[in-house]
Amino acid sequence: MRQQTVQKLKAPVRLSQPGEAPLDGYLCLLPELNGKGRPETVLELLNSSRPVIPFLRTSDDAVVLLTRLNIDWVVVGALIDPAWIMPERYPVAREQAVQLHFVDGRIMEGTVRWPSPGGDVRLSDFLCSAADFYALATRLGVLIVNKNRVRETRVA
Repeated sequence: MRQQTVQKLKAPVRLSQPGEAPLDGYLCLLPELNGKGRPETVLELLNSSRPVIPFLRTSDDAVVLLTRLNIDWVVVGALIDPAWIMPERYPVAREQAVQLHFVDGRIMEGTVRWPSPGGDVRLSDFLCSAADFYALATRLGVLIVNKNRVRETRVA
C-alpha cells in the first residue's frame, strides 16, 4: 500500500550541529498544522516529538534525516515569512539580553523574548520549560537555539 505524500513548505535555514560547519538548506514544514489553518513553524517543528526531521541540503540537493536534538541552532533565512518562524500568537511579555556559551565553545549574543502571563515568569523559569528550542533575536536575525546544547546563559 502506497502512502500519500504531503507537499511540504521549504523554509530556508542555516543550521549547526556539534563539531560540524554550518549547513545551508531547507527544513520541511507542514502546510497546515493539525487543522489550525496555518502552516507549521520552524519553532514548532524543532519542538515537535519527531526524533528525526528531514533537511534538504543545498550543496548537493541531498535529503538528510537529522536527529532533532543533535541540532545546536538554526538561523532562519532573512526573506522567510515571519509566520513560518514561530506562531504569530506567541505572546512576548518579557525579554532579556543574554550571552550563550555552547557546549562546543561557540558564544552568541542576543535577546530572549518569552511569554509571561502576569509578568512573573523569570528567564530561568522559561528555560526550564519542556520545550527544547527557543528563539533568540540577534543582529543577524532570529536564531532558534537548542537549550540542551547551551552550557551556560549569561544574563547581560
